[in-house]
Amino acid sequence: MLKQIIKIICGVVIILSANKTFAATSEITIKELVTGGQEEFHLRILKAIPESGQISIGPKDAKNTIIEFFDYKCGYCVKIHPELVELTNERNDLRVVFIQLPILSEMSAKLSRLVLAANYQNKGYEIHHALLTQKGALTEEKINKIILDSNIDYEKIKKDLERPEIDETLAITSFLASAIGARGTPALFINNNFNPGYVPQSTIKKLLK
Repeated sequence: MLKQIIKIICGVVIILSANKTFAATSEITIKELVTGGQEEFHLRILKAIPESGQISIGPKDAKNTIIEFFDYKCGYCVKIHPELVELTNERNDLRVVFIQLPILSEMSAKLSRLVLAANYQNKGYEIHHALLTQKGALTEEKINKIILDSNIDYEKIKKDLERPEIDETLAITSFLASAIGARGTPALFINNNFNPGYVPQSTIKKLLK
């Protein structure tokens, strides 16, 4: 069963049509995102991304928000991940939202799809965290073990991997990343401060309220 899931992930081809009408629901229009309103820009970005396409830790009403555009095959994303988790565990006024930006390899896109599908079972963060904290290369055997350890419903995730909303979410996050000038990963908003590239934890702390 686990190998079937991996085969489905590997067999999915992401086709992003410029004329496609998105079924994934967001809470904001392009005009509202660009022209603004009462909320800061980084919070409007989150409203543009469907909730099912967001992996987050920390309280939703936190005073501080960090948004990370990341790729599972990015070494600096692997490096910063435990630092962001540690910060969130230390503070009760911080939320971190992880946004998929699979740009480095075909496997990056497959893993993004896996995690977004797992999110429909509230297993998104668990698998996301496991993928970014593995020792050594991320092999198919390790991915299989992560799926097994999560106790996920295999039949449901097989169906969820085929959801058009996953393709649509990845199209939205890719568009947003291009719009804000994220040319690589990680790319972070620390509150309303945009920071391309890896940011040391000491610097992040200074940018928090």
